Amino acid sequence: MKLIADCGSTKIQWCAVEDGKVVKEFFTPGMNAIMLTEEEMAERMGNELKPEVEGMTFESIYFYGAGCIANAPATLGLKDVLASIFPNAKEVLVATDMLGAAHALCGHDKGIVCILGTGSNSAQYDGEKMTKNVPPLGYILGDEGGGTNIGRTFVSDALKGVMNKEIVDMFYAECNTSYPEIIENVYRKPNANRYLASFVPFVAAHRDIPEVRKCIDTAFNNFIERNLLQYPGVESTEINFVGSVAFVFEKELTEALERHSLKLGKIMRSPITGMVNYHTLA
Repeated sequence: MKLIADCGSTKIQWCAVEDGKVVKEFFTPGMNAIMLTEEEMAERMGNELKPEVEGMTFESIYFYGAGCIANAPATLGLKDVLASIFPNAKEVLVATDMLGAAHALCGHDKGIVCILGTGSNSAQYDGEKMTKNVPPLGYILGDEGGGTNIGRTFVSDALKGVMNKEIVDMFYAECNTSYPEIIENVYRKPNANRYLASFVPFVAAHRDIPEVRKCIDTAFNNFIERNLLQYPGVESTEINFVGSVAFVFEKELTEALERHSLKLGKIMRSPITGMVNYHTLA
């Protein structure tokens, strides 16, 4: 049996696969390996993962996650944690979510792969490995086009008075928030990135309002100009996306690519099915 995981900051989606079929699918809370010690990862996996796989034996573990940089201490620590939980596993792979996205979107074909979820990332893939990666830099310095970036752009315009007052009043009412509450959550509470991304549903619901649509276009244009245009041959290469933001804003994303004469490939909301296919058919 194989265990495959797609790990994001909000949740981890797991699939137990036997004879090419998913026999169990479940979720545990998300994490970023870089932000946890090995002891913290062991405690979380013990409490959250072990009860879900009680009585199951796995020969292979494939874990793809944010922050799982090749040969980094956090990645090696997580690999040790998984190996201790599954001592009978002959193979334990812990790799970046970008490689997981590449396996899901492209298989063994070359292309450019992108993640647009709470954050964003991209890479050039030759069918086996990533050949170039523009650093995403996180939500403070980068993550253009991700949910946090879209939410931050919208909230900033709303609070600075760039938007029509009627839109701002509607925003406060529908999201049950206020200027002081937003400042409190962004500057004084943890997980400001997730908080800002929580406003993406409002943006999606009101995307037909020009001021709101401008926030989406700004985020996607920045993602293209600061990331995609740095890849050699990008104009002749299919660009593939995975993530909730890419899925929800497919129309706006497609139009942004067309403005830059770029070619859209696949868009997947979640990569897990593609990951399962890759490791089942490989």
